[in-house]
Amino acid sequence: MSKAYKVTKRTVKFDKDNPMTVYSVVPVSYGILTTEDVAKQIATESASTPGDVKNVLDRYAYYVKENIKKGYTIELLGMGYLGIRFITSGTAKSEKEATSKLIQSLVPSFNPSFQIVNGRRVYNLINDKITLVKYNGTIPADSTTGGSGGSDNTGGSDNTGGSGTDEELPPVIGGDENSGGGDDEVIDNGDLG
Repeated sequence: MSKAYKVTKRTVKFDKDNPMTVYSVVPVSYGILTTEDVAKQIATESASTPGDVKNVLDRYAYYVKENIKKGYTIELLGMGYLGIRFITSGTAKSEKEATSKLIQSLVPSFNPSFQIVNGRRVYNLINDKITLVKYNGTIPADSTTGGSGGSDNTGGSDNTGGSGTDEELPPVIGGDENSGGGDDEVIDNGDLG
C-alpha cells in the first residue's frame, strides 16, 4: 500500500525584514471513489450486481444517519466510530448555568479504531506497512483494489483515474503544484500514531 505526498513551499514572516522560505509535505489523494465506484468493486468479488450492492450501501448510509439522529454512536465495521460532537461557546461558572444554550452547533465526529502495540496506536484503517511516494503527476497501477496489472482502474467515474484509458488525470487533493518524483520511504504503521 502506498500514500503519495507533495512538497509544499511557503514564506513565513517572523518579522517584516526577515522572511523565511520553509518546506513541508502534505498528503495527495488520487481522486474520490464514489459509492457507485465502490459498489462496482464489491460486485466484482461477489455474486451481487453493482445495483444490489449500491442499494445495500445506500440503506446502510440511511440507517447510520437515522441512528445518529436518535443519539447513538455508530461503529463503522473495522474503521471507527461516527457520532456527533458539540461546538460550544465556552464554559459556565456553575452546573445550573451549563445548559444547551452553550451549544452553538452540532458537528459529525469520526474516531478511528486502533489498537495499542508496543505503546503506540496502530489504526485499523492503515495497512501494516505504507510506502510513502513523492507524487510525480501519475497514478500508480496499484492505487486501488479494482485494478489489475498495469491499469489505473478505480472503478471508473470521472476524475477518479478510472477507465484505464489515457484520460485526464484526477484532481490532486492536497498540496501545491510543485512536486518531483522518487524519494519512496517505507513507514511502519506504528510510526504513524
